[in-house]
Amino acid sequence: MVRVYTDKHISNLDCIIGSQLSVVNKLAVSDLKLPNTILILQFVSCCVLLGGAHVLKIIQISNINRETFAGFIPLSVAFFGLLSAGMWVMKEAPLETFIAFKSTTPICFSIIDYLFLGRALPRAKSIMSMIGITLGAIYYVNGDVLSNAASYALCVVFIIFACLEGTIAKDTINRYKMNSWSRTFLMNLISIPIATGLALFTGELSHAGKFEDVHGDALVFSNRAVFALSCSCVFGVGMGVFTMLIRDALSATSVSVVATCNKFLSEIVNYFIWSNHASLHGAGAVFFIIFCGAFYEQSPLRKGEVGFSKKSMCPCLPRYMVNKIFHVNSLPKVGNVSDGIHDGNIELSNKNAN
Repeated sequence: MVRVYTDKHISNLDCIIGSQLSVVNKLAVSDLKLPNTILILQFVSCCVLLGGAHVLKIIQISNINRETFAGFIPLSVAFFGLLSAGMWVMKEAPLETFIAFKSTTPICFSIIDYLFLGRALPRAKSIMSMIGITLGAIYYVNGDVLSNAASYALCVVFIIFACLEGTIAKDTINRYKMNSWSRTFLMNLISIPIATGLALFTGELSHAGKFEDVHGDALVFSNRAVFALSCSCVFGVGMGVFTMLIRDALSATSVSVVATCNKFLSEIVNYFIWSNHASLHGAGAVFFIIFCGAFYEQSPLRKGEVGFSKKSMCPCLPRYMVNKIFHVNSLPKVGNVSDGIHDGNIELSNKNAN
């Protein structure tokens, strides 16, 4: 009972911080127009704040070594790709466009959960929820006059990285036993050189060094821009930690549903603080998407499954085909440590899907 209570509150805090992080990121990237540079500042701030807290013995960062560093590289690459694509979408389009496309990720994750993570197909209620999400996204795009083809292309990139990051995260968290402070610190630490390399390659750092945005226009450090950037750096730390905590308890699909529903607060704040938002038509579509997402229920693990297992992945395909594609003939039987990744929070996950 204590663990269920705690995780429900973690979900609530994740929703509050995540919703406001979207808003301040939108404000920061709209005013400063340096997406990757803003991410670098967020990554550095996170490492400095968590590292300082560790030195002061407020938190404990542990189990960071060569093995865990190498193991977290794929997750960090996907993590950076997800954040970078999201920042570029928010730079080019209204926040509602970002929310509408982000809301479709539970559909992708439900398929991934079934094919690779040992879960059953969604129940009728969840299928209806995802149909509603899809219809809402279509309705939004149909009436969206503020976004362009480039924005939608970036949204597709975002969804791809969201699926990669969510799937890799569940595997990585179960594979390497670390607390959430350590995971967040390590992921942000690895992301710094990745973001710096991309910013150098695109010439963004060169513009930033001249106090110019990506278009070559002079930067204006207004009070709003400085405040939004500062808040994004602080909120980013909280979001990283609480996201890791919630991923330790819920499936990839359920985490994406929580991330979708927390945008309800984002939309309310975004609509009232400035005029750079979608029309009432678009706002209504986003609220409908979030409403449908709230009815999603996490699918249980299939009988005898413990999470990821090469022996039982892709149950919809003939076994000889799976064996040939993934070379699983020589693997030990399901249940061995080397074959499966155990989800120790199965019952908790079913109770906390929403």
